[in-house]
Amino acid sequence: MIRKTIAIIIGILLIAPNINAQDGINYIVEASAHTASGTFAPHYMSANQYGIIMNGSGAYLRAGAFIEMDTTKRFSYAAGIDLMGIYESTSPTRRWENGTFSMLQIRPQIFRIQQLYADLKYRAVFLSIGMRQKAHENPITNHRLSSGNLVLSGNSRPIPQVQAGFHRFVDIPFTQGWVQIKGDIAYGKFLGDNYLRNHYYQYSSFLTTNVFYHYKSLYLRSNPNKPFVVTIGIEDGVQFGGDTDTYRNGELVSSEKSTVNIKAFAQAFLPSSGDENANKGDQLFVYGNHVGAIDIALEYNFANRSQLRAYTQWIYEDGSGMNKLNGWDGLWGIAYHTHRNSILSDIVIEYIGLDNQSGAIPWQPTDRPGTQVTTQTSGGDDYYNNYRYNGWQQAGHGLGTPMSPSIMYNTDGYMRYLNTRVRGGHIALQGYMNSNWQYRIMASYREAWGTPFIPAKEDKYQGSMLIECTYSPQKLDGWKFCGAVAVDAGNLIGDNVGICLSITKSGSLFKFKK
Repeated sequence: MIRKTIAIIIGILLIAPNINAQDGINYIVEASAHTASGTFAPHYMSANQYGIIMNGSGAYLRAGAFIEMDTTKRFSYAAGIDLMGIYESTSPTRRWENGTFSMLQIRPQIFRIQQLYADLKYRAVFLSIGMRQKAHENPITNHRLSSGNLVLSGNSRPIPQVQAGFHRFVDIPFTQGWVQIKGDIAYGKFLGDNYLRNHYYQYSSFLTTNVFYHYKSLYLRSNPNKPFVVTIGIEDGVQFGGDTDTYRNGELVSSEKSTVNIKAFAQAFLPSSGDENANKGDQLFVYGNHVGAIDIALEYNFANRSQLRAYTQWIYEDGSGMNKLNGWDGLWGIAYHTHRNSILSDIVIEYIGLDNQSGAIPWQPTDRPGTQVTTQTSGGDDYYNNYRYNGWQQAGHGLGTPMSPSIMYNTDGYMRYLNTRVRGGHIALQGYMNSNWQYRIMASYREAWGTPFIPAKEDKYQGSMLIECTYSPQKLDGWKFCGAVAVDAGNLIGDNVGICLSITKSGSLFKFKK
């Protein structure tokens, strides 16, 4: 599959000059190095970076070639290939071998295909095949400044998928431009099975690999040319299928597979109980593991083109969350954008609460045959965890907000989130000191209390901060030099200090004839 996709992308890049539709092929080359005092990189050094940085010290060389979409034309296309060579320090994990525990040092893979995609567009409709970094296209959160979208934050590597939908908001007929719609649907397959196998300690838990992916979103927006704009929508991510091995005391006690067919794809799209080909849990409840959010944004555009936005994401894992039985759980934010390169061009303030979880105890009579208690009680949502899947993650990096630490921090080989009950705040500032210098500052504080089913033995807390400066000299077209210092303090992911330096060169390989 990957080889065929590479051939398609290279073919588009080679024949593109004869199509006479785009401006040309752009390139980007980046060299980066980082070091830290801890086992893992500081929070803000790795958070929302598409899974590029994980461990405390390392370096990478990255090179990519891209054809950008021409949104002014009815028919257009885009393509890209983005390759990375990475060398990082090791991280420990506990393994169960020959009847005893041992500690292994695992090093991330050296070569990676970070992006590989081909897109087609006709009018407002698009089709995309491959892996692409697209978190910045979310209409609610700012990928660069937010603490992270609750469903897909851009914290992990892109998922290989086929995606279709509207690439922008379009007017709904007969509304005279007062109501616009945007949405998409995607199916794919998770990467990272080797990561799970290498880090899982195979003693008393489960490991699920070969998992499929589904995502869909639908947004409505009022007229964006008016001062006051309202956006409301829903997004839903799903893990489905997969092969599960369960271990007890180091012994394999069961293996269970879910057959993935056309019906399974339909069941993932429209939540319903699984058929006889699904695992027992999916037959009793809803097929697959759903992680979603109801999104709302209120925006005011000032006469000087500056913008003030208030937004929220109401997270859900099941019906209790969709019915807002989980209280104030979700992401709540305010963002101000000046629309000019001033000393303070952007400010984002966010509160995240994931501690209610619809109560502590779920009760489902079908789980306990013979019980005389027939009432169902919703609770224990345990965001990002599931009874069958190893967390809402890919290759160790969480897909949702990195404020809830993912399984990559579990050096004991436990492949589930340890702290899903989290509450905290985040602030980000961005601005320009002059035409050459840009800065970004982010800081957060969070507390955690384990999960509804496994409370933490002690309260967890963590403070994190990043100071980043970028130099883009006007005399050196396409060159960018970036330096960052990040600090962590607390007992949730530990104390840490790190620095990161990078050099980037971008430009055009050549222009196409018009």
